[in-house]
Amino acid sequence: MAALHQRWWFWAATLAALLALPALAPQYVVHIANFILIYTLPVVGLGFLTGFTGRVSLAQGALFGVGAYTTALLTTKLGWAPVATLVPSVLMTIVLAVSLGGAAVRLAGLYFVMATIGIQQIVWLVLMNWIELTNGPQGVRSIPAVGLGEYSLETPQQFYFLALVAAGISYFLAKRVIGSRLGLFLRALSDDQLAASSVAVEVGRAKVTALALSAAWAGAGGFLYAHYVRFIHPDMFGLEPSVLFLVMSMFGGYRSIEGMIVATALLESATEYLRPFGEFRMIAYGMILLLGMMFFPMGILTLVRRRAGAPAAGKD
Repeated sequence: MAALHQRWWFWAATLAALLALPALAPQYVVHIANFILIYTLPVVGLGFLTGFTGRVSLAQGALFGVGAYTTALLTTKLGWAPVATLVPSVLMTIVLAVSLGGAAVRLAGLYFVMATIGIQQIVWLVLMNWIELTNGPQGVRSIPAVGLGEYSLETPQQFYFLALVAAGISYFLAKRVIGSRLGLFLRALSDDQLAASSVAVEVGRAKVTALALSAAWAGAGGFLYAHYVRFIHPDMFGLEPSVLFLVMSMFGGYRSIEGMIVATALLESATEYLRPFGEFRMIAYGMILLLGMMFFPMGILTLVRRRAGAPAAGKD
């Protein structure tokens, strides 16, 4: 009972801090917070694929870009309202992921990794070279801000609450999926594929479903990203963001949604605040990752749970 009460106070304090952040923090901090909230979507989405099928994907940045480009082109070339492009952005990302990766997801180990690198490169080449559609190396400019009625979310403080709500919905839906019958099938798949298939779990379909879920979260994140930065370019969706999302997912623990969110916040903040170190920034960043993998390979929250779990268990 005491543990439950402490947990309630923790979530209440966290929510209060998040709601107060735009009013109390400098604009640059709010700007970083927006990127953290946006990046939690593709990172959590990657957890569905890697955490439950064991497939390591290096194409999440490309799927993130598909969502961003879909909404950008619909709003700038066809005049759609930004809010109306959310569903098409997610659906386009799912369709592309399943059509390109549906067969590849049956591969294992390095073969699947190589296949996702191929998907990443295909998407980048299309974005860079299909100039009539994507504007190629010129990118897409003047992407409209998301509007809620007469109100336009143009500043970091205004956009923050949209990103916070989106991250909250993403978290809630991810927890529901994991707690559902589908989540039970996915957990069985991650534990033992042969045993899962023996109890009527269709392994191939479950893997494709995990891929589709991963793509849906990436597409939604791309939608938010495009309407926040309001200019996109193919190089924004190359291999680097795919590696970044994968590292954030690994650092947080593939099957811990809370861990992946915390890892996204820590690593994105580290990336920004280490910029004054210039060329030594990536060395420091690499050291942080190395130490994290050495001391809590199952996710950063395992460190917290090891320290807090024993007393809580005693009280219960």
